Amino acid sequence: MNKLITLLLAVMVASIPVVALAKKQDYKCFVNLMPKGDKVVFYRWDVNEANRISSNLAGKQLRDSDGNRVYIKKVVECVPLNNDFMSSRAQEVDSKTLR
Repeated sequence: MNKLITLLLAVMVASIPVVALAKKQDYKCFVNLMPKGDKVVFYRWDVNEANRISSNLAGKQLRDSDGNRVYIKKVVECVPLNNDFMSSRAQEVDSKTLR
């Protein structure tokens, strides 16, 4: 009986990290950068926080590939990484973006 309880506890404890990892998801956002223009940027967020975080991206600072500071002027759309953007311009930029 004690072995059964120990086994059940071990299985429950081992499954906790898997549940914690499942709450994160990769997202891509189509944004307008100042002064660089339209770009797709990638993030990993908690699923429950994605809408709040994406709505607060405008004004955030990023670094471009040369290390220069750029700012997110406008967030057009954010979707899970494997989904398609609704905007045709976002789809065009996404098709040219390296992963």
